[in-house]
Amino acid sequence: MDREIRILHTADTHLGYRQYHSEVRRQDFFKAFETVIKDAVDMQVDAVVHAGDLFDSRNPTLEDLLDTMNILSRLKIAKIPFFGIVGNHESKQNTQWLDLFEEMGLAVRLGKKPQMIGDVAIYGIDSVPKSKIPLYDYSGFEVPESLPENCRKLLVMHQIVPPFPYPDWDCVEVLENLPFKVDAILLGDYHEYEKIKVGETWVTYSGSTERNSASEKEPRSYSIITLSGDGLEISRRTIPTRNFMFLTAKLDGGENPYDQIFSTVSEHLEELPESVVFLEISGDSGSVLSFSEIEEYLLSKGALISRVKDERTKEGLPKEVVKVAFSDPERAVAEEVRRMSLNDGGLIVDEVIRNPDVPRSRVDEETENRLLGLIEAIDFKDPDFMIKIPVSPVIPV
Repeated sequence: MDREIRILHTADTHLGYRQYHSEVRRQDFFKAFETVIKDAVDMQVDAVVHAGDLFDSRNPTLEDLLDTMNILSRLKIAKIPFFGIVGNHESKQNTQWLDLFEEMGLAVRLGKKPQMIGDVAIYGIDSVPKSKIPLYDYSGFEVPESLPENCRKLLVMHQIVPPFPYPDWDCVEVLENLPFKVDAILLGDYHEYEKIKVGETWVTYSGSTERNSASEKEPRSYSIITLSGDGLEISRRTIPTRNFMFLTAKLDGGENPYDQIFSTVSEHLEELPESVVFLEISGDSGSVLSFSEIEEYLLSKGALISRVKDERTKEGLPKEVVKVAFSDPERAVAEEVRRMSLNDGGLIVDEVIRNPDVPRSRVDEETENRLLGLIEAIDFKDPDFMIKIPVSPVIPV
């Protein structure tokens, strides 16, 4: 290579996400992305690569679009190209938001034609639903004769690959079917930083730039990919984000459980202001608590968001409480769904949404996959085929 190339790899910025229905959290996601872009300009990297889910929704608000364009314009002023692919959250039927930004000169949508940065060729594959992966067409990837002899090649994707949770596409298959050798696959969709080697190819996730859920406890980050005559190096840079606090109050069966809970909180009063606070209650289950009262107390001490989770066992609950307890919520919901007379498609959507094993970020894709399977199983040429539109039963008033 003629010179060292540095590329900033980021993904899963989920701009526009009003987490916990909070406008402040929406702004936090933009601030994190703004930090990434500011760092790119300060370090004068050669390019920024975004591996999908720039937006949290396929229908961002006008305010989200304007804020994003304002941030991307700083890269344009600094003459740093912004390359991206489409993630599963923001994917639209036809024209994508990246296409709009490309028309404005703010971004370049990656694809089967290489985008060159010095002696580095960058390709991209937009997010592909799991049901369509076996049908993916690997033809059409361009390898121009004009590529430098020692050209390094990067592939950007937005998929989960083994050995990470909920894998949908094996990168070994991808590498075997491409018409060129890939030096590194830069990935999005998995929200934690990871770096592994598959054969001679590096496979890496930059992680998300903000916490999309309480389970994402590690610091948020982006990566710097450095390519030179000596090889390829991947380094991680963490991002300052809003504090998430995780507190545990263990009840011992005393007369006033609230005193024990508030005592636990008081030990962390300095950290509490402007934090997202999760309080887990464990221990003795003999008292009935008002979660709203506890959450209000946390807010009164400065917490931005407060959430309470009861991890106490139900054994030992007073009989009086058992008598007034609500019926099994799953059974109640199932009964209500039955009364709605949903068709097969509606039942599939209901099942996916209520399945605790399907993460929020995968609901759209899982629903699409299941519905496609249903459609493929239908024989539309059957003379007896007809579409039945269920009518909700009239409930007497």
